[in-house]
Amino acid sequence: MKNFRKIALPVAILLMGAGSAYATTALKSSNLVDQPGYRFDPSAPVGERCVLTEKMCTETPGEVCTYSDASGTHNLFQNIDGTSCGNQLFEIQ
Repeated sequence: MKNFRKIALPVAILLMGAGSAYATTALKSSNLVDQPGYRFDPSAPVGERCVLTEKMCTETPGEVCTYSDASGTHNLFQNIDGTSCGNQLFEIQ
């Protein structure tokens, strides 16, 4: 029984550590949720230049997320504070 404790306790600690590391990695990757893309419109009044589109994008790097309408093709961004476009968004894979 004493030998069992010497072996089981380190193995249990090792497995708990590995499980915690896996859970942390899985949580970080799930924080990258899909979000609506915003296009920058320089002709709009200041404070309204970040225009919502109907296309969903992601922060996960890859191909740049774009949106086409009557005025052309636009790269899409995050809406930072309701008035300005921020980080580039990418196509959902």
